[in-house]
Amino acid sequence: HFWLATIGIVFYAASMWVAGVTQGLMWREYGADNYLVNSFAETVAALHPMYLARAFGGILYLSGALIMAWNVWQTVAGNLRQEEPLRQPAYDPAADRPLVAVPAE
Repeated sequence: HFWLATIGIVFYAASMWVAGVTQGLMWREYGADNYLVNSFAETVAALHPMYLARAFGGILYLSGALIMAWNVWQTVAGNLRQEEPLRQPAYDPAADRPLVAVPAE
């Protein structure tokens, strides 16, 4: 849940930063007649991809928060999962040696 939320916030913040810079630059652009080059509708249309990235980041963050809430709920409820027994062989000291011979000093 942590990485989902972290990546979601990065997408969310980065897309809003890019959208702000884009919007500011579009509103500062004047033509030779001292009127704005871009209309409000053109500015909003240019921000559409950034809003999609923001929605994607928000969905990632929300899914991370939901997984965290589920995890906390399961912890408070005391539900434990069933663990299978280990299926490893017993420790064998003869097999515990380096693969490459180490020269003696």
